[in-house]
Amino acid sequence: MPTSRPIISDAPPMPATRPKILDRAPLSITFFVVLALVVLSQLYGALVLGPASALDLGADPGTSELVQSLFGVAYAIGFLVWGPAVDRYGATRCFLIGLTVLLAATVFVACAPSMSWLLGGRIVQGAAAASFAPSVFAYFGARLPTAVRLIAVTVLTSSFLAAAVLAQVLAQLVVLAGSWRWFFILSAITLTLGLVLAMRGLRPTPGSAETGQNATRILAGLLGRLRIVLLLIATLAILGPFIALYAALGHTGHYPDSELLMLRLSALPALIWAGAASPWLTRIRPSTRMITAFTGAALASTLLVFTGHSVLGAGFGMLLLATCVSALAPATIQTLTGMSPEHYGSVTALYTFALFLGASLAALPIPVLATLAQVSTTGLVQVTALIAIPIFLLALTFTIFGSRTPQQPQ
Repeated sequence: MPTSRPIISDAPPMPATRPKILDRAPLSITFFVVLALVVLSQLYGALVLGPASALDLGADPGTSELVQSLFGVAYAIGFLVWGPAVDRYGATRCFLIGLTVLLAATVFVACAPSMSWLLGGRIVQGAAAASFAPSVFAYFGARLPTAVRLIAVTVLTSSFLAAAVLAQVLAQLVVLAGSWRWFFILSAITLTLGLVLAMRGLRPTPGSAETGQNATRILAGLLGRLRIVLLLIATLAILGPFIALYAALGHTGHYPDSELLMLRLSALPALIWAGAASPWLTRIRPSTRMITAFTGAALASTLLVFTGHSVLGAGFGMLLLATCVSALAPATIQTLTGMSPEHYGSVTALYTFALFLGASLAALPIPVLATLAQVSTTGLVQVTALIAIPIFLLALTFTIFGSRTPQQPQ
């Protein structure tokens, strides 16, 4: 199999007229990583904030799952709009527009007077937040030197995953200390600072050379390539089982707040290790990393089936699973964008759509599973892990076939 091409072409960064604070690669990467933690926290924090907001607003407890899932579905679908828009209008313009709308929606959510208003605001939040990933990946491609692009993508993707842990921890601390609304208030303050810095520090980026193409035609063309479709199906399994297991841990009610906090923190070292190890990881073929990581994820889920009833066993199993997930995400985006670097915005849109669609829908079946399976509170984690095993094995199979299927002539 030919090795993957770089995430985009090797054209040198555009010349700068006057230095800006975000022109330097380390500062630019750090800025986007911090902002990524805030943007992605809007999705993952809802695993904790949903029940708290439903209780505070006097809503049906069953609506608490919608606080996470409605954001997530709008977030996933939004990529299909923002990805082609980045190709057409440029990364910086789309980034600033999306961040402005996200800020306004976050303020609205923080002040929502009822659950219906809250859910409406969450949909707008998700749709606006979807601008972040394709815009930033495209900005990296246009502005960063070739030598650091893949490292930047790996670090940024690791921050997406780290947000899954940090958001739940912060949300739990906020709920314990006061109102769930403070989570969104703090997010709005950080987004405001980020928007000001972005307006002053980012440089404009042009659209691609093929801006005249119809966005639907571009997406249809990409979806007509078997390798891309197979890897997109596998992408659904990267975050889906991982988030489902976290939802199961929180839904059991078995663990006190202190133990639940430690369980959520246990995966953090594994979620950030890929960023530190990126210079070494990028030397390994992306498809090899994907096959190895999916295999490891299936083994980690098997371990959770037998040890998920205890705090130590669940923590160690989630640590292993997080290690595999942190390797999977950057390897997959590197593989997919290498298949069509001229459409990096649209390819990234399809990837992030599949990635976060799996994450968004993962928590929905947990309450139903708890009822139908008639399991104990601790057994819910084990049943969820048991379901995760065939999902990872199917994803492994699609990855293997996607890697071996001959690519259509370019």
